[in-house]
Formats: sequence, structure tokens, C-alpha cells
Amino acid sequence: KQWRETPVFDEAEMENMISAGVDKLMSMQNNDGGWGWFSGYGEYSYPHTTAVVVHGLLVAKANGAKIPERMLNAGIGWLTAHERKEVAALQLHVERAAIRKAGGKIKEDNRYEKSATDATDAFIRMILGEAGRDSEPMLAFLYRDRVGLPVYAKCLVGLEQHRKGDEARRDELMKMVSQYLKRDAENQTAYLDLQNTNYWWYWYGSEVEAHAWYLKLLAAVKPNDADTRGLVKYLVNNRKHATYWESTRDTAYAIEAIASYFKASGEDAPEMDVEGSIDGKSVKKVTINREN
Repeated sequence: KQWRETPVFDEAEMENMISAGVDKLMSMQNNDGGWGWFSGYGEYSYPHTTAVVVHGLLVAKANGAKIPERMLNAGIGWLTAHERKEVAALQLHVERAAIRKAGGKIKEDNRYEKSATDATDAFIRMILGEAGRDSEPMLAFLYRDRVGLPVYAKCLVGLEQHRKGDEARRDELMKMVSQYLKRDAENQTAYLDLQNTNYWWYWYGSEVEAHAWYLKLLAAVKPNDADTRGLVKYLVNNRKHATYWESTRDTAYAIEAIASYFKASGEDAPEMDVEGSIDGKSVKKVTINREN
């Protein structure tokens, strides 16, 4: 009885929770359109926090939730402006490097300069891509710097290259990530051996989140591959108390990735006959389909 009373089985209660969540996010949105650690109290907006919120709003909207367009567009606008600033800083470094190489002198000023892209750039680019906002310069910089990006970010850039239809660059990024792939034949699982001892405390050091985004990439490209199925089983096997992962955020990403796999692979609409046996003796036969 208890499990039937949880919100996931009560559509009206779910709607109430979604509405309350949207209202809370709206109250926490800063005047500039972004979100911060302590939004709504004069705090600065942060790129990663804003990106997490905008991604959630986009996923909610895609699944039929009522998301205020003004709130969503303001968040997308903040991320777009941030990305433009990062692109300008990257381009400035390229220009100054060319001048130095030619033996010229750089007039020092206070302009923001950046030598390489990072994981936050990859996350924002993928999410703005979800929103239909392209940036060829940023995507080109991210691909240029792909070797130095953490595995998590490589998966994000791979998803964006997939969305753009650049299979060659997508496959190159997938090849780079697959170097970390391990297979456990006994447990029928596949997982990434990230070895991220140097950056585990950063958001992009989360192994659960990295696996979730890699699964989204595999589900988009090859949903019926054995490694894709193995990655799903690895994620499911590594829950805590069989219900959640390390945090609410990585639990959300894991569920989102597994749902993407179900949809892409067709496992959300099964058609199969299953027979159970003990010591070679059939004990039961059942038919499994979407209805039951």
C-alpha cells in the first residue's frame, strides 16, 4: 500500500510538486536571469548552477511540464551572454599568441583572456544546444581542446557534436572516452575507470554523473550495443539502498540517462515471452508487454 501512495503514482500530487518546484526556482532567480548558490538574496549568478537549472527546466518542458517562458528565456539569455564572454576571451588569447609568435608587442589591458576551454564551457554549450542556441566558435574551441577536457566534458561535447550531426568529431570523442571503458563479463556490466584522483571534488569529478552522460551519448548513438546495456546495469547495480545514488543531482541525471536508454532501445515497449525454470524444469511462463 505504501508504495502506491508515493507521488510518482499520483498524477495530481506530481503536478502540485512540479508547480511548487517551478515557483521556488522562480523566486530564487536573480535579476540578471541566472541562479547562484544563494539565489534571491543578492547573490551572484554562477555558470554551473544556472546551467543545471536551465537543463532541468528544458527537460521538464520537453515532458509536458508548464514552465514560464520568461523564466526559461532569461536563464538561456544569461548562459548565452556568459558563453559569448568566454568565446571572446578565447579568441583574444589566439590573437595575442599570434602577435607574440610574429615578434610583436602586446599592449597590456584589463581584457579577460583565456587560453583553453573547460568542463563548464562544455556543459553550457550542450545545454544551450538543447535550447537550440548554436555557437560554432565555442564548439570549435571545445573540439580543439578535447584532449585536456575531463571525461565528463568529453561526453557532453560528444552529445553536442551528435546533435549537430558531425559524426566524425562525435566518434573521435567517443573513441577517447572508450579508452577508460572496462567490461565485467561475470556481472554483464560496463563502466568507466576514470582514475580522477586529482579532481574528484569538482562537479565534473562525479563518477555517477560522468557515467550518466556517457550513457546518454551511447543511447543516442548505439542504444542496442552490449556496452550500452552493460552501462545501464552498472548504474542500477551501484545505487545506495537500491533507491538512489550519491546525491539528488546525480540521481536525477542517472534516471534521465536510463530513461533515454529505455526510449532509444525500445525497452519501454517490451514484447516477450519469458520462461522460468529450476534445475531444467519449467515452473512458469509469462508474456511481458507494455500493458502489464
